[in-house]
Amino acid sequence: MNIIDELISSISTQENSITDILIRTKILAFELKNETLKTWIENELNGYNTKDKLPSYRVLPCQVIGRVSNGYSTANNYPIPLIGLDKDITKMLNTINFTESISGIEALCDMSESKKIGLNVLPNMYPYLSRDFDNGFVIEYARKEISVVQVIQIVTAVKSKLLDFLLELKETVGNNNVENFSIKKEIISSLLNSAVFGNNTTIIVGNDNSQNVKIEANIINNFEELSKYLTDNKVEKEDIEELSAIIDIDNQDSEKKEYGSKVKGWVNKMISKAMDGSWTIGLAAAGKVLADGISKYYGWK
Repeated sequence: MNIIDELISSISTQENSITDILIRTKILAFELKNETLKTWIENELNGYNTKDKLPSYRVLPCQVIGRVSNGYSTANNYPIPLIGLDKDITKMLNTINFTESISGIEALCDMSESKKIGLNVLPNMYPYLSRDFDNGFVIEYARKEISVVQVIQIVTAVKSKLLDFLLELKETVGNNNVENFSIKKEIISSLLNSAVFGNNTTIIVGNDNSQNVKIEANIINNFEELSKYLTDNKVEKEDIEELSAIIDIDNQDSEKKEYGSKVKGWVNKMISKAMDGSWTIGLAAAGKVLADGISKYYGWK
């Protein structure tokens, strides 16, 4: 039995974890000398960098729920309406990107004590999401929520797509052993893209990790240092210049440690850019970078 047949058999057996199967598939990738296959396996085993294009099976729809109150009445687990919001922000709130390793996703599902998995919405989004509420109601807490069953489907999808690729590859190779079979890398990549991503998707080859640079200098009222910090965290020059024009004239509330409306709008735009990949940083890291930088500039931290 050659390695392709062994992998097909392993996927068909419930005893084998997808992590073990992917590790064994790395051997096949090296025998085929195919960087596209190597990269996909590495991404699934180690997690995706934020700049990598996530496969569609790792971008799942979710619901935003929260606690709303007007000081007299409170509603828990209230579905937050997203009608009329900016389309980029709506997309960000309507989906969750799962960049974790496949073993991490399995562990996340196993550790979940309920049938739901939640991801907190950044507090600076609450006023924006509350703007159309009546009778003085505002959001006190919000999270994106998804069922564990949906998340488990990521693991199922990886198994199914890997099996599709291996079956297509077996049909191409026939009964030959891979090490004795010459096959162009373009053909392998085409089979993989078709089985895993769809014909119009290209896997980014490489390992350029996103960074999260800590603040070392004192940046209180020092925009030059704040600019350097944001630049080190891959914020584009145009976005930094936009912040520079508003950060000192935005009527921030230092007592409550709340940004003004213009800075809030800028932060929301940057979060949207983190979600769609135009700012190459993870969503959680993006929120921390912005909160740390701006709050320290204002002297709140």
